[in-house]
Amino acid sequence: MGQSNSVEAHPNGAILENFSKDQLTKLYKIRCSLLLREVEVKAITSKLNIDSLHQTALTPGDLTQLLGLAHAELPDEHPIYKTVKLLYGSFKVLGTLPFLLDALSNTGELTLEDLIKANVIHSGRYKKIFSNNYDYLKLIFISLAWADVEHSDSSLETKSKPSAEDSVADDAQVVEVSRPLTGEEPPEILARIIKWETFNTINNFDDTDLTKLSLKAYDLLLLITFFLILSSVPRQSHLVMKEAMVKNLERWSEFEASGIAMLRYFNINITTSNLATLTLTYEEFKEGFSCFPDFLRESFEFIFKRGIFSSIDEKELPKEAPKEEPEEASPKKKGGFPKFKESRLINDPSISLIRNIVKSLGSEIEVSNQNLIKLYLGSESGFSIRSLELKIFKWQAPTLFIVSGKRLRNKTISTNKRYEQFNTEYPRFFKLLDSNLMEWQTSNDKITYAVLVNQPWRHSNKKNFGDEETVIMSLLPRVDVHKSVHNPVLNGELIYFNNTGLGVGFGNSQPLNKAGVKKYLPGDVSLTVEMNLEFAVFRHIVGLKTNSATYFKGSSQHQIRTTDFEDRFMITDLEVWGIGSTKELEEQRKQWEWEEKQAEARQSVNLKNLGEERAFLEMVGLVGNHNSSGGSV
Repeated sequence: MGQSNSVEAHPNGAILENFSKDQLTKLYKIRCSLLLREVEVKAITSKLNIDSLHQTALTPGDLTQLLGLAHAELPDEHPIYKTVKLLYGSFKVLGTLPFLLDALSNTGELTLEDLIKANVIHSGRYKKIFSNNYDYLKLIFISLAWADVEHSDSSLETKSKPSAEDSVADDAQVVEVSRPLTGEEPPEILARIIKWETFNTINNFDDTDLTKLSLKAYDLLLLITFFLILSSVPRQSHLVMKEAMVKNLERWSEFEASGIAMLRYFNINITTSNLATLTLTYEEFKEGFSCFPDFLRESFEFIFKRGIFSSIDEKELPKEAPKEEPEEASPKKKGGFPKFKESRLINDPSISLIRNIVKSLGSEIEVSNQNLIKLYLGSESGFSIRSLELKIFKWQAPTLFIVSGKRLRNKTISTNKRYEQFNTEYPRFFKLLDSNLMEWQTSNDKITYAVLVNQPWRHSNKKNFGDEETVIMSLLPRVDVHKSVHNPVLNGELIYFNNTGLGVGFGNSQPLNKAGVKKYLPGDVSLTVEMNLEFAVFRHIVGLKTNSATYFKGSSQHQIRTTDFEDRFMITDLEVWGIGSTKELEEQRKQWEWEEKQAEARQSVNLKNLGEERAFLEMVGLVGNHNSSGGSV
């Protein structure tokens, strides 16, 4: 294969060889197959009841089964089926590697060989083939943008088509190899000798012009919503996870609301009304995932490692999990904490969003419905600073402070006496509040902010408390993150709890309360909750110099980094949740890992008895008579 047409050594010492496009396609397929574990082959052939991976075509229904979703009795119009079709198309594109542009003419079905190539990418094993600086995010954008290529004419303009005369010449590919070829190398050896990491067609994505590609905002929303649902289910017994997954798929619209808020980090102008028509560029895609650097990669990795190629077969699981004791009979979990029950602000969709934001910060704190402890709910205990104090001051671990409400309207601003009093105490930055709404702010917005507080709460009527791990998170109507500023003078002391009439503040200097005069001293980036827990203000002043202290960083959202704005809202809900020990989470994870190992042990194959790598490739149908045409593969 290519040996008789060897190219002279390159001046830099590289050894080059000629290969045809067809030869490279087959060798790349073999290289990917060699990265499969035998237990993965056994698992997927067992799930689909087939003997070989060779040219086995898959339908979207097959992919639904491999993802472990076939048991979910959902209506045909449920968005999960559109999501599966999106994944199906994306995996087809990855199946054309290393010649991505072939995806534009690929009208066939997804094959298992395509799925193997996609598995190498999404499981992270591509790092064993490609260069260390290979751009995973760029490849995934291309695969999603072309997932529905049959209905996307603009995609076809990414590269000019060669003439018939040129196509023959272009078929010859010059590739670097690690040693001179003898002409006797079997395909599994030849696939390893090729230095794929230096192959330009791989590194430049087959000359794909990303400036001409776009991704439908709705398609990305489908993916984000599905991944938030996946993330909402803690690792535990597979049967329990299966049932939790079905329940949360039935709550798709709730997770979608969090997904839209997350999507607004990509483009702040996204609304429910323009979702169907708006598209995202690669730069917006890249900027968006800069806030969640591991979200996409880890989600894809999970559906391949623990879904498609998992040794766990749902057909082998019991039909239902053991029933828990009724809550009345067992009101507390092990350790003495109350059994988790969702609230207005803390529920599986919001927990999944918060969990992924906190994780993106590199924090060691884990947020889950298995370690969140209800401390204070305004809807239950009453909206008073005294009730808040009594409920949260005994907790000696990190907490989530969450406040939500409706944006203040002109009528409230002009007629509510309590707000008028607060407005005299809180220094105004904008002269006319309502006329200074940004184009992405609306009077109907529901606004929710959460603050991750690491230190125990305490009275701070004279001096702030806190540390530099405190983070303000915007959850609705858009996701944003405000990390604390490193300052040796401020030393992270950016929180006050003032029970003398000035409420709770994050990112503010100590308020003044002397001689009957009250005055807030908000920071440039701050969240202020007034004493009666009725009104709150998030302030973001970064475009102008002020005399205020800066405790938190401004927005990292690329469209509003230098924009001055405020969110003033009337509080409808305020909650504080303690973040407990992860001991129970670890116990659940150990059960999950044990089940995985047991399933793998049942399906393991000893390759030494099959004649090493070639026998393995023959077993899965990737070498031998199946590939007898062309070269030595």
